[in-house]
Amino acid sequence: MRIPKRYGESKIENCPFCSKPSVTKNKQGVPVCQKHKNEELKDLKCICGEFLDVKAGKWGAYFNCLNCGNINFRKGMEMNPQVKLKSKTNENFIKHNNVKEVTITSDDVDFL
Repeated sequence: MRIPKRYGESKIENCPFCSKPSVTKNKQGVPVCQKHKNEELKDLKCICGEFLDVKAGKWGAYFNCLNCGNINFRKGMEMNPQVKLKSKTNENFIKHNNVKEVTITSDDVDFL
């Protein structure tokens, strides 16, 4: 069932890497979160086997296939589920590293 938008409500776009709300765009014009600002969508393939080119237009990002033509961004991402898998493995690698957080207060004069 389609729920219509109310007045003043705008489209909320999510990051294709982590599904968090997007705040900025990367070099390709794809809306992403601040964490994935420097990442790019690479080696995405269409159902026909051709590579997809990322384009940015008036209504947002979309893909272009040489055989099939223009493809909706959502449909292109559904054809390539490995994009989210790659980013999750990178996040898990970062989480498993032993990183110690140090809090410095004004009482710690000897730190510098």
